[in-house]
Order: sequence, then C-alpha cells, then structure tokens
Amino acid sequence: MKSWALLGLAALATATMGTSQAATNATPAPATSTATPDPATLTAEQAVRAVNAAIAKADVPAMAAMYQQNPDPAAHVLAAMALERIHYNLDKATEDARLCEKELIATQPMVALYCARFASGNMRLARGGKAADAEELDIVKRFAGRVPQSELDRMTSYAATQRDIPPFHLGKPEGDFTLALLKAAYDQRGAVMLEAANGASVRMTLDTGAGPIIMDMDTAVKLGVRSLGTDGKTRGLLSKNVPVTHGILEQAHFGSITLENAPVEIVPNNRRLIGLDILRQLGAFRFTQRELQVYGKGGDRPACNEPMLVSSDMWGNTVRPVVALSINGSLRTTLLDTGSAFYLSGNQAAMDEVQASAHKSMRIRDIGAEHVARVKQASADVIVSGQPIQMTFGVFPDADLAWSYILGSGALGDMDFYIDFEKQHTCVLVHHNLH
Repeated sequence: MKSWALLGLAALATATMGTSQAATNATPAPATSTATPDPATLTAEQAVRAVNAAIAKADVPAMAAMYQQNPDPAAHVLAAMALERIHYNLDKATEDARLCEKELIATQPMVALYCARFASGNMRLARGGKAADAEELDIVKRFAGRVPQSELDRMTSYAATQRDIPPFHLGKPEGDFTLALLKAAYDQRGAVMLEAANGASVRMTLDTGAGPIIMDMDTAVKLGVRSLGTDGKTRGLLSKNVPVTHGILEQAHFGSITLENAPVEIVPNNRRLIGLDILRQLGAFRFTQRELQVYGKGGDRPACNEPMLVSSDMWGNTVRPVVALSINGSLRTTLLDTGSAFYLSGNQAAMDEVQASAHKSMRIRDIGAEHVARVKQASADVIVSGQPIQMTFGVFPDADLAWSYILGSGALGDMDFYIDFEKQHTCVLVHHNLH
C-alpha cells in the first residue's frame, strides 16, 4: 500500500477552492446518515420529494430501494426515471417520465406534472434550454384545468424571461485534440486563456465543480458580457446566498474551442471559472495534470466501463460529476472537482467518519468572498480504481456540501479524470506509479 501525506496543513494554507457542489457514483452508500422514511411505504407525493433529494446527491441506493420495495406503481416509475437520470440515460429517463405523466394525469395530476417537468429537464440536458422552454409551454397547455393555474402561470412567466436569450453553442474540431493547460506558481489548477470577440483575454480555471462561466464584474465588462437583467443567488464551499447577475458572452474561444452565447454568472469576488455547463458540451474528455484531452466520436477512448453518475435538479440544472470512493471500507459519493486545488477534502459528515486532529484556521478563496475557515487534518484508507492509498487530507466542518468528499485537481499528479457524456461513463484513471 502506498502511504504518504497527500495534503498537509502547510499546503492547505496556500491552496484555493473552486465552487463545489457534489454528486455520487454507482452503488455508493449515502454520504450522510439522516433518518428518512421507509422507501417501501412512501406515497407518490413523498416519493417526489425523495426523488428531488436523490438526484441532487446522485443517491443510487435510495432510489434502488424505492424501486425494489415500494408497491405503489407511481413510486416505482418515479424511482426508475430518477435512476436513469443519475446515470445520464436521458432517453430512458424521459420514456419513464412520459409514462408517469400519461398514467397519472387523470388521477394524480400534480405528480403527473412533476413527471412532465422532469422530462423537460432531461430535454434541457440533451438539447438545451430553448427546447426545454418550448416543452414547458406545451406542458402548460396539456395541464390546463388539471392543476392550480398559479403553477402554470409561474411556468409561463419563466419561459417569457427566457424568450429573448439566444441558444448556447460550442464548436470544436471533429476529431481528437488536446489543449495544454496553464499553470501558475500561485495556482496549479488547470486554466486556459479565454479570448472574446473584442480581443480581450483573461485566464480562466476549468472547473468541473462549477456550472456556467463565472467571473467578476470587471472581467465581464472587459470581455463585453451582455447583461440579461436577471439576478439570482448561488453558493460555494463556504459562501451562501451570493448575489449573481446573469449574462451572455456572445463570441469567445479558448484554444480551438469556440463559444457562442455562453451563459455567464457575474459574482462579487474575483473568480474566473469555466464550469461543467460548458465543458460537458465537449462530449468526452480527460483531465490530466497538464492537458485537457478531448475525444472525437470515432476516436479511441480510454478503457472505462464504470457507469456515469451525475447530480442535478429536476429542471436539468447544476450538473456535477461524481464517483464512489471506498473510504475506510465504505463507499462514499465524491465530487470530481478540478476547481478545487486540494487532493482530497471533506465536510462535517466526513469528519464524523474519520479520525481528525484539532482544528486550525486558514483562508479560503471561495465564490463571492474570502473566508477564514476551520480545518482539521484527517487520515483514511482510500481505494481509488482498485488502488489502496492511505491519505491525509483536510476536513472543513463548515463546508456547505451535498456530499462528504471532494477529489480535486491536486490528485491529478497521480490520476486522470475521464468523463464521457456521450457513452455515459466516468472513471478515475490511476497512474502506473501508484501500482
């Protein structure tokens, strides 16, 4: 067994955090042990709430239990469509959701409406926002007179706010290609130079733990981002209720990848990130310590048979890639987050599972602000792709995460992250030096 301190507190003191919300992997145990209703006795309405919680965590065991144990046909199909979404089998998830709508629209219209909107979320993931918004308006017509009009009015109002937003498009070469990643003495996370149509360029970190493009207002002005006049809230590892202004970057490129009408979130702090809403449009890609390798449809790809696991919400937003790591003998859902500078890190739930020393404080650059964070040093026996490693890592008891663990860009010296949205596989590819 390899054994070394992968993340000492001295290294922690100089590292930075990306925006991180996490997900899960195939057959992991839930990240936290909270009391939940018996999946065999959930009503359809309770099952809807359980589905929302499960897809946000990519909680395969919870949905498998509901699918196998609950005799209610509605709960059964809700679990089925959730499992397919978690594995990114969008066509099958939509097929199940359509069946749910058809069978329940006369007897349980609110549950049927949920299924219809779940299907539009699948469409958002597969075909983009314009197709999903058109589907939402069609749902309004199908459910007129069947559910409270206030529900349908909200859907119509939201679609109206999206009407004038042009569709996002990513262009890339047809075959395999590689982008060299930028490194800096102050930040070893992989980055690229993003150049806008006006000739301005900025250094942007590639962050699988973030959603769209994220930047501060000064950067947005420099690149010519067009504000959409809509505001919202976001959060990071420690930050909550961070104000966001939404915008569009009409023309830009990094390397041979071109962006048209890319979604942008403008935040108060100096954060410059390209998130998974952009990167997943590449189809299949591999993060190494120095490169981003992108695979064409006909090219050879790494050997990877692990099913893809993603977290999301009902509407097909906040997509994050996750894997299951064996930590002290139990499978735990772990976010793959290239925006985190750490090797491995955890939250309070992780601290409850591992031995941790007395806490110290360190400064963390998070989305929206810089925080003085409590951190403890913990140790655990971790198995990554069959390779046992004794890890020493940082635990942040105040971290606001849906998952217990994050595997960050600090691990890329020992392994690569392979994410394939086209064939629905995700693997952590361990380097030969660890064997």
